[in-house]
Amino acid sequence: MRNKISAPVPWRKSIEGWTDTLRAAGLSAQTIKSRRYKMVHLAALFMPSGPEDVTTEQIVHVFAEQQWKPETRKAYRNTISSFFRWLHKSCRRSDDPSLDVPRVKKPHAHPRPCPDKYITVAMEKATAAEKLMIRFGAECGLRRGEIARVHSDDVVADSIGHSLIVRGKGDKQRIVPLPDDLAAIVMDANGYLFPGRFGGHVEESYIGDHVSHLLPAGWAAHTLRHRFATTAYSTTHDLFVVAELLGHESVETTEHYVAMPDGRLREATAAVRIAG
Repeated sequence: MRNKISAPVPWRKSIEGWTDTLRAAGLSAQTIKSRRYKMVHLAALFMPSGPEDVTTEQIVHVFAEQQWKPETRKAYRNTISSFFRWLHKSCRRSDDPSLDVPRVKKPHAHPRPCPDKYITVAMEKATAAEKLMIRFGAECGLRRGEIARVHSDDVVADSIGHSLIVRGKGDKQRIVPLPDDLAAIVMDANGYLFPGRFGGHVEESYIGDHVSHLLPAGWAAHTLRHRFATTAYSTTHDLFVVAELLGHESVETTEHYVAMPDGRLREATAAVRIAG
């Protein structure tokens, strides 16, 4: 988790005022922290100009100079649009310089499910706690932060066994069924499954670092979530079910996680083969 960094002095009051509106809107602490971080980073790039002086041309230039991935570029554009929209509506500016900033083209889906052979090797090297981290990612589809927050109080009985109440992005809740042994382990924890050294739970970066060190280079905790999505879809053939399990509001987001199973691709090509 990033430490809170100070905004440049000319921007400080405006960024804090904008952040207050995000809190008033009920956004989660993690979402607010992420957006504030991005806006502080942008403010430093615009210096010495203050928020009242930034032009559309400056914003376009700053964005053109950054070597961001499409997802990151889109997130930064959404952040700066939110900030200047608030600045304009609060009468601190007579215009909104972000309105004419080019929209970021939606990136193509590139699912990257971690192969089971890598997961098997990682499990052989992992400690007992690390094995649980891997399983919650690969078998339950949890994000790093969601794994860090697994708590015994969040295990609930269902009609077949037990499920986990997962508090995801934007403080949205979803229910994810648990294998019996995982449910028993979480309930026996009598608190956070991964407790922090000084109370509470570990940071999401703690989960990410431990999992990444066990997997080959280029494979990280999030690819376990892709593995879960791809496997769940190959079983259900239902993107809506997978989206519900992942905590996505839109199946368009889920499409970025699901790699089409090889077997279905072969079935499709076999069906159109010319007999002869």
